[in-house]
Amino acid sequence: MRGRHPKGSRSARDMEGSAVARERLEILLQAMTGSMTVADACAELGIGEAAYHKLRQRMLEGALAGLEPQTPGRRPLDADIDPRVEALEDEVRQLRIELRMSQVREEIALLMPHLVKAPEPGEKKTASPGPSGGGKKGTQGRSGGSAS
Repeated sequence: MRGRHPKGSRSARDMEGSAVARERLEILLQAMTGSMTVADACAELGIGEAAYHKLRQRMLEGALAGLEPQTPGRRPLDADIDPRVEALEDEVRQLRIELRMSQVREEIALLMPHLVKAPEPGEKKTASPGPSGGGKKGTQGRSGGSAS
């Protein structure tokens, strides 16, 4: 005989998985190849014939699913991205947009101070809607009035 000698059911010993799963696979392969009877396999596994046939069917379905054709090459990286990483990237994108908007508002305030409404002394305490809302209100009201 040329080449390697076939390992047969012993090849299950070299596979990844728990010791129990490897032992079950080896017994199932022995029964399927005829080197062990189904009754002996059931006795080794400690199950009845109906459970044996269900287990064999599950094994064959798993093997068949593993042999389905797949697209060649590596999987796209997007499939492996953690949802938390994706959420953080979205947040960074949004923060960059907000930063740019803030920079543009600042440039407008410096270059065209007549468009920005100066806060009155009493207004400071009551009208502070937040960092993104304050500049918009005054700018819209003023630019709408001077454009007419």
